[in-house]
Amino acid sequence: MWRSLWRSIDRFSLQHFKSVITELRQIKVVNAQNRDTVVDLLQTIVEIVTYGDRQDPLIFECFMEYQVLAEFVRVLKISTSSTIEAPLLQYLSIMIQNMDSEHAIYYCLSNDYVNNIVAHPYNFDAGDLALYYVSFLRAVSSKISRDTLCLLVKVHGDVVVSFPMYTEALKFAQHEEKMIQTAIRALTLNIYNICDDNVYQFITTPPASIYFSDLVSSLRKQCLQLDALVNSSEDKCTHQRNKDIFLKTDKIVDDLFYFKDMLSVGESRLSRVVTQNLQSLLILPLLLPLLKLGENKGSYNISAVTSLYIVSRLLQVVGGKHLINGVAGLLLYHYMALCQRDAIATNGDIAGSIGDASPLLHSLNDINIKVSDHEAEGEKEININYLLQHLNVQTSSNSHFDGSPKDDNVYIERFGIFAYLFSDNHSISLASLFLLLTLAENKDLEHFPASLLGMSQSQGLMNNCESAFLKVDGSILVGLMPQILKTLLKVLACQPPVSPPMQWHTGWFLRKLLQCQGNKLTDDNIHLFNTSYEQSRECLQKELDGCWFDHIPDTIGHEWGSCKKALELQFHVKDPLFTLELEICQQAIDGTFNSCFAWERMVDAVKVFILHLQLKALIFMGCLLEKPSLESPSDSDLGKTYSRDISSASFGSEVSLGSGIPCRIAFSYAGVRDIYLVALARGISGKLILAEKHPFRSQRGIVIAIAPLAGLSPRIDEDHPTWLHLQIREFEPNFVKAKGSESKVSTPPADGRWTLGFHSAKACETARLLILEETCKQRSSVESMLAPLLREDYLVNVLDRQGD
Repeated sequence: MWRSLWRSIDRFSLQHFKSVITELRQIKVVNAQNRDTVVDLLQTIVEIVTYGDRQDPLIFECFMEYQVLAEFVRVLKISTSSTIEAPLLQYLSIMIQNMDSEHAIYYCLSNDYVNNIVAHPYNFDAGDLALYYVSFLRAVSSKISRDTLCLLVKVHGDVVVSFPMYTEALKFAQHEEKMIQTAIRALTLNIYNICDDNVYQFITTPPASIYFSDLVSSLRKQCLQLDALVNSSEDKCTHQRNKDIFLKTDKIVDDLFYFKDMLSVGESRLSRVVTQNLQSLLILPLLLPLLKLGENKGSYNISAVTSLYIVSRLLQVVGGKHLINGVAGLLLYHYMALCQRDAIATNGDIAGSIGDASPLLHSLNDINIKVSDHEAEGEKEININYLLQHLNVQTSSNSHFDGSPKDDNVYIERFGIFAYLFSDNHSISLASLFLLLTLAENKDLEHFPASLLGMSQSQGLMNNCESAFLKVDGSILVGLMPQILKTLLKVLACQPPVSPPMQWHTGWFLRKLLQCQGNKLTDDNIHLFNTSYEQSRECLQKELDGCWFDHIPDTIGHEWGSCKKALELQFHVKDPLFTLELEICQQAIDGTFNSCFAWERMVDAVKVFILHLQLKALIFMGCLLEKPSLESPSDSDLGKTYSRDISSASFGSEVSLGSGIPCRIAFSYAGVRDIYLVALARGISGKLILAEKHPFRSQRGIVIAIAPLAGLSPRIDEDHPTWLHLQIREFEPNFVKAKGSESKVSTPPADGRWTLGFHSAKACETARLLILEETCKQRSSVESMLAPLLREDYLVNVLDRQGD
């Protein structure tokens, strides 16, 4: 033991360290024969230096005296193959990461050691060398400070002319390996947070600043790919397309958070170059089609719903005063121009006018927008001032309105973002409203007329229930509120019905706007809502005749909390991704029927009814409802012992045959077997049991198969009147519940089929009627349980109970 301990101590001794260095210095060339020896020497040096940095100052003094880092550089140069590069970079990364002494870090960054290692001509075409190289760069970046950064740059006078570590790292910015991309972004953020003025000047001017335009161009390319996924005409199942869209949007959001991190550094030059590139290369080209200028020759071929999603998500994640105010100024330009016209007509000048858009558009001054040039098959630049001139011409060309609120509303509805808000495409309509609320909610919105928003600049839409949409002083957007609410209510009342997710999201918007309206609707809108509510109730009542009626009470309990949570979701955490999912939902769905699709239809009916019931409570009571207590009806007068016996039966257990009907069934693995059919409903549950007669107890049977009573649909064979066909639900609903209310099964199992043979046609008919009778009892129990919830006076009863 002592000998082993002594060897361990000796391994980290100064003497041993010197001998290792000497051995490394004797290496004149690195080839396949001595490669492993050199790797061992490098590893030993790193281990001893790491130990010495914390335990023995003499070791690091020796490290500096012998200029060991210069030996690492020399090993790179004398290597005849690239096999030494990866371990060398790995050991250097480990050594630098584990250094705690500022003195040691300063030394390692000095004398151009790092720059020489960075600038070495590596061959990244094969293996994992790129990963080791980038890891080394990241390790160095994590140790630099404002005081040591100067050791890694080259200057001419006061001007930084070269920053090898930064420029070499940027070459991997678009690497296909996610881990490498992440490392490069961490490295750049480390640098941005400790840069001085001279280094910032280098970073934010060409050619280094091209990095930022390349980043935005890459993001724009991803946005176009996303749009292609959303609007794909390929026969892809909704489940797979949603998955592909989620993965693509996840990557886009990662990029947006990187931009946010750069802006969060708080350096004005960095913020300016990032913001200008986002505006000219991404945001403004996306906004061009949304402005509806009458021609979109310069806009990218991207659909409105994708543009609305990207701009909303960008404002949510990245934010910033320049971006928020620029987008708001452009999207609401028509509205503000109309307000300015009214102000001039009333006051004779625009001083203090709520329609003065110039403060909002200040951040866009003299920006060139890069857009596609279809004729030249490339890109061209359009100056923002040219765009604003077009907006002014469009506004002036519609000045024939007489200025009445009605004409103003008609004008507003036709142009810009409001034309999409009142679109017949429901996903585009909701996406437009979400973008408008995103602007109104953002704390960075400034220079925006308080009289337009009806609140102070520090208040948000959901904190103060007044906004550009809601102010009651006769402003144009207030006049549009009934139309906005009507548009949302039309989505709910649409025939054929839109998907439940779209209805839930529509309900979320309704709740937000109704809260700000004091939960008040016009008479026409109340009639529209009542029509929609009746449709949802009738749809749920139809499911009582479906094959999953026995699960409706449990589904109500399961979905109630989900619906309430969805309606109460705070605006700042709501992801506009739902707008793209809704666009997919509008496509045709396979009409194949089985119990899985019947289950989804029943769940959808429950979701829609709960939504309408909650909205009804909000409109007429001013609040959402808590989950109701659905009381199970009492058991029937059947023998309690017998019913408990059957209801608790499981495979292999004993049951009373009671009123069981003898029959036969053929199994592929067990041949024809004589059995008894037993059907029984107890409350809202029901079972069909197939049992073999007990060998010793004549009135008892052994269960060999069980099926739910609901959904059996017993049918006598037309050609064989003694055969009874039964449809068996094979789909297990608990699978969906475990994955959440939004889960769908892409490949549902096929339903089972049982065919039972009876000794006579009369016995077969008796069995069919028995199944129908017990199913009817079970359905009646479910109907009794749901009756209070489906009554027209349910809310009145709720209020009465609250009063008690």
